[in-house]
Amino acid sequence: MEVVVKEFKGQHGLLPLLPSWFFISSVVVLVIIIVTMAIKDLNRGREIETQTLLEKSTVLIRAFESGARTGMGMRWRHDLRQTLLEEMAYQPGVLYIAVTDPSGKILAHSDPTRVGTQLYSPQEMKSLNVASTERWRFTHFIDEQRNSQNAFEVFRLFKPTQQDPHRGHMNRHNVVNPAITTSADGENNAIFTAFDTTTLDATQAKDIRNTLIFLSILLLLALVSMLALYWARRYQQSSRQLQEEVRRKDKLAAIGNLAAGVAHEIRNPLSSIKGFAKYFESRSPPGSEEQELAKVMAKEVDRLNRVISELLELVRPVDLSFQRVNINEIIEHSLHLIRQDAESKHIRIQFDSNKNLPMIELDPDRFTQVLLNLYLNAIQAIGNDGTLAVSLELVEGSGLRIGIKDSGKGIPPDDLPHIFDPYFTTKASGTGLGLAIVQKVIEEHQGRISVTSTPQSGTLFILMIPLTHSGELTSDKPPRKVPRHDNA
Repeated sequence: MEVVVKEFKGQHGLLPLLPSWFFISSVVVLVIIIVTMAIKDLNRGREIETQTLLEKSTVLIRAFESGARTGMGMRWRHDLRQTLLEEMAYQPGVLYIAVTDPSGKILAHSDPTRVGTQLYSPQEMKSLNVASTERWRFTHFIDEQRNSQNAFEVFRLFKPTQQDPHRGHMNRHNVVNPAITTSADGENNAIFTAFDTTTLDATQAKDIRNTLIFLSILLLLALVSMLALYWARRYQQSSRQLQEEVRRKDKLAAIGNLAAGVAHEIRNPLSSIKGFAKYFESRSPPGSEEQELAKVMAKEVDRLNRVISELLELVRPVDLSFQRVNINEIIEHSLHLIRQDAESKHIRIQFDSNKNLPMIELDPDRFTQVLLNLYLNAIQAIGNDGTLAVSLELVEGSGLRIGIKDSGKGIPPDDLPHIFDPYFTTKASGTGLGLAIVQKVIEEHQGRISVTSTPQSGTLFILMIPLTHSGELTSDKPPRKVPRHDNA
């Protein structure tokens, strides 16, 4: 199967990155396989240990039955059979051996003090359903100190009077002897053996612990790998952004060099053209075609001068005058400047001031210019009958968040990555420098601007501005007009 590998070409060479879904799914599949194998190994180990204990118990029961059968043939006393039972209980791991009647009363026990007491109640004996074949279960054993521990118990009917099928030469008089059909040797009596499972439990706990440790290491490695993948992608993204920023700066520098070289040469002829246009306008009859053409010439000269001014403003360093201001007042003032234009187009303006916001350091004039540029773009996008909403929010650790949302036609997805590029515009009369200047002013405020847009639903610009500025602050001075670069 072919795996698609994404590659990032940066200044450090080729950085291959597997898709996130491939890495995560591989880790999940590996964890499932390991867990399944571990469960199977645990179950297989427990089955082997259980079979071993069952075989030991079966041998122990048959050995005691054989000894009891021999004792009956030699007419042993009951105390001799009790001694035999106690001796057999000395086997390693044996907790107890007991013979009970059908009601659960102990007839013989490896602990002689238990003889005559109840091993289990009649109801429990009935639920155990003791049969002629061995049955087993995991239960709890209470020792003399009243401590509880796990036990592996095997039980079946006690058959000391039956002939061993592997010993066909045995004296058949031992098969049925009325002298031994006492209550202690009744056909419905049951024999119980219990083995200590401490070793089995410890081994299983160790296996589980080792499996959990292995899974923890695997998950830790997966987490570290995912973090490494995350930071690699962050590095890829930041490197791409850095490269884009470098390209943008280089482009602005090239434009700046071009603008500085030709601005003066362009503006001098433009001044002459405008002068001649005004002259012909004054000499032409009022309302004549000549006069209208002269006005168009003067208007176009003004537009070219404005383009040159915006270009110089974009490429030259911004002269900012930072002051402590109330951001609510800045926004209310900027909205007041465009309110009449918005009302003429039936556009509703929404803004709820936040009186709890602290004072913020910025250049009020240049920041007002940013807001006006975004407002006017929003009004043009809406056209008629819409909403322009401005929101304020204090984001801990990031500063002030200003949202400017309109209900206009939105920005096409293909155009969205280029809206801050110089000279990129979708307007017939636009210069393509407005949003580039907005981004430059925001960056000079040590902030950032982002945009999200849905076609036919509207556009949202987000401005993130720090509350304080690392540069020199002129807080007690009134706002001063920022010098405009109108001359070359």
